[in-house]
Amino acid sequence: MGTEGKQKQTMEASRKLDLPEEVPGFPKFGHIPFEGLHNTRDLGGLPAADGRRIKPALLLRSGALHKATEQDLARLLADYHLEGVVDFRTELERDKEPDPRELMEGVVFYDLPALAGETMGITHGAGLAKDMKALEAVSAQPHEMVKKMYPQILLGDAGRVAYRSLLNVLLESDGGAVLWHCTEGKDRAGLGAVVVERALGVPEPDVRADYLATNLFARTRAEGILDALAAKLPALRGLDADIDSFFYAFADYYDAAMDAVGDAFGTFDAYLAEALDFGPGKQTALRAKYLA
Repeated sequence: MGTEGKQKQTMEASRKLDLPEEVPGFPKFGHIPFEGLHNTRDLGGLPAADGRRIKPALLLRSGALHKATEQDLARLLADYHLEGVVDFRTELERDKEPDPRELMEGVVFYDLPALAGETMGITHGAGLAKDMKALEAVSAQPHEMVKKMYPQILLGDAGRVAYRSLLNVLLESDGGAVLWHCTEGKDRAGLGAVVVERALGVPEPDVRADYLATNLFARTRAEGILDALAAKLPALRGLDADIDSFFYAFADYYDAAMDAVGDAFGTFDAYLAEALDFGPGKQTALRAKYLA
């Protein structure tokens, strides 16, 4: 391996996880201790516009629901009166690991892929075999590969449609909870949370903290994926930093997305208004519905 390759490998191996600052009045970042869902959180309690806070048990962010136990699903229906699920995954991901719709009677599902097609490192939808090949191909700079996808999620046509639709689903809900998710609840669902929180007037530092909070709940899942990959291909042992790049939230991912929005629209409010057709009037209506 050349000097440059060794430097890149050392840089990846030494990368530390970014952990969030606590948000007063938002204990454990709204984490819901389900049996099968490791990264499901309630935005209720986050400080928002005009000194108000997001109402509890209405806005939920999560990873995919296929690992939910029957008790988890029963809690979502009984405790949160779940009425809608927005799925940001691709069709391939949905087919491979479908949400348990047959066990969620009365819930409306919205299939809104936030990325067009398969994108390794974001969707994880192709299965372990293809993931391993992709890992080998990009192992020199997996972190940079994922970071480059973040602007595409917010600014691409698919992402604009997905997040515009999410906001409209929230506006039109009948009073029950709406849950949005991707695969891990980090990238597409994480940026969906950013969109919702900014529309509700959550202060930017708290939006950022909520994004990074995934790192408090993702360790077991990431280690499990690493073990599965290494079992199938021993050469991948020791690629902890590569796996970290795919399964954890990093501040520079978030910054890349926000910088891209700033370059394209000037402000996030302008992005909401121009890219998502969600200007001040709709924001006021959303805040009246979800803030107290």
